[in-house]
Amino acid sequence: MKTNAPRILLLCNGEPPSRSLLRRLAGEADMIVAADGGANVALRSGVRPDVIIGDMDSILPETRKALADSRVLRVRRQDNTDLEKALDFISERGPAEVAIAGATGGRIDFTLGNLSVFWSYTRTLGITFVGDGWRALAVGRHRTVIAPRGTTVSLLPFGSCVGVTLRGLRYPLNDAAMGAGEIGVSNVVRTSPFRVTVRRGRMLLVIFYGAENRGAHPVW
Repeated sequence: MKTNAPRILLLCNGEPPSRSLLRRLAGEADMIVAADGGANVALRSGVRPDVIIGDMDSILPETRKALADSRVLRVRRQDNTDLEKALDFISERGPAEVAIAGATGGRIDFTLGNLSVFWSYTRTLGITFVGDGWRALAVGRHRTVIAPRGTTVSLLPFGSCVGVTLRGLRYPLNDAAMGAGEIGVSNVVRTSPFRVTVRRGRMLLVIFYGAENRGAHPVW
């Protein structure tokens, strides 16, 4: 991903992070997109989206009225989710760094679905799911991460992953294989930056930050 790619905050209709985190991300973003009911989350947090997109079955009438200046894109298609509709819109604009908030919590099917469908967009978009005290991102071929010593990290393979190498963590791996269900939870950062390499496969890296970094951890 190019370092000069625009930063886009994408708000979904799940369990939102704190108002302070959303407002910080909004202040750092070049564009704010709300996926349907994510506009309700935005309004409650004092964030005004530039674009609201979806099939419009979750946005409240009072939200539509309050955010009348936002661009509204109604997509009637019913065979994909509002998150996918939003990511389609964003990816059509070219490479971007996307922070997705409110994509977890609430209904477990939506949480699992959101963590599954985003893989189709990782060639164009640098996607990070974010909440208070944590962020989750695709490794790609390799990922180097700066995090305080003692930070907890977990690795979740989405299918078969080969050539998994971990450096700078308490429990290292060298050219290992991990299949679906062979999760690597609660590893710990020993040296920073730490590095995760996956030669082939889809690996989700989840990073948990301590209380001192709960609302100020890096996202972009």
